[in-house]
Amino acid sequence: MNIGVDSRSLSLMKTGVGTYVSEVLCHWPVSQTQDGFELFSHQAIGYPETAAVRHHIADAQWGLPWYLLQSHRLIARSRLDLFWGAQGLLPLLLPKKFSAVVTIHDCIHQQGVRYAPSIPYNWAHRGLLPSAVSRARRILVVSRFVADEVKRYFRAPASKIEVAPLGVRPEFFGMVNNSKDDEGGLKSPSDGLIGQKLAVLANYRITKPFILGVGTLEPRKNLKTLLKAFALLPSRLQSSFQLVLAGKPGWGTAKLQRYLQSYPQSARLILTGYVSAKDLRSLYASAEMFVFPSFYEGFGLPVVEALASGCPVISSTAGSLKEVAGSAAIFADPNAPPEDWSRAMVRVAESAELKHSLTLAGREQARRFSWESCAQRTSEVLRSVAEGRE
Repeated sequence: MNIGVDSRSLSLMKTGVGTYVSEVLCHWPVSQTQDGFELFSHQAIGYPETAAVRHHIADAQWGLPWYLLQSHRLIARSRLDLFWGAQGLLPLLLPKKFSAVVTIHDCIHQQGVRYAPSIPYNWAHRGLLPSAVSRARRILVVSRFVADEVKRYFRAPASKIEVAPLGVRPEFFGMVNNSKDDEGGLKSPSDGLIGQKLAVLANYRITKPFILGVGTLEPRKNLKTLLKAFALLPSRLQSSFQLVLAGKPGWGTAKLQRYLQSYPQSARLILTGYVSAKDLRSLYASAEMFVFPSFYEGFGLPVVEALASGCPVISSTAGSLKEVAGSAAIFADPNAPPEDWSRAMVRVAESAELKHSLTLAGREQARRFSWESCAQRTSEVLRSVAEGRE
């Protein structure tokens, strides 16, 4: 099976969708080693090229216009069994000879422009996702929540939709060694892991204890609520905790930067910028808690990564997050006042028993998600379409 892949998200600095595509390719079933992938993008691709994985990079500045209006020319030159629109949309002139599958990660565009990077982005997805849903032979979604949204907004039949949840790498679990023999099922990490964590913290000028937030710096992540909640912590905690926000700037960052100019706890705030996956594992495993007040998530990969790392999680109730975190997190409404979030942070900070129970429950919940399962299900769906069995 030779698969064409929308690889615009596979940049050198991957965020959610890029991680998804990369991990599915990396964990493709070993029984299907004869499969090949043709990766199409407008920029350098952050995934190694091999005999089975070939790069096709266009000379284009803007990814979305190129993908929608021009990528079909590059795609048409390849011998494909099908095309995988891994980021929801399909090229408008995708040759009819190619069957197609799309992955829909969320329906954020249906929430209005307040969460979309731009009006053109919102317009493109509102206008073109219905045609992609119609053109695709099957639709992959990352959660039951997104499946329900696709059925509601696009009237797609349930038989056409397949839920393939995202996964978490074993390395996240490995940051704290697990043992059934010691008290509570956890034991201290090895000296090597301790040294690795300390080196990462020193690199970003982070001192313990700290509260961690992860995600692209954009309005949808609701970072102002987290910042305000941190500023409301009692002085006994303010004097010892840092707040660490890990993520590259996104749209709307200028507005956040203006807010930070007068932020009362700026001396206790660390903005790391983009963090590699390896460093991120150390941050999760070293943090006192992970706080995720997002207004909307189709899956919520950082929550699962934090759970796997043994980091107590305070999560928003929005979108798929209760589905993903189950009973292993403390939840708060993203629209609740910052005082509610601050009280939840105090609860975790001041209760060793609560932190321990959240750690154990979180790691158990995270084991429900694996990239092997995600890749296996993706492979089955794509193969059924390529072979005309859908």
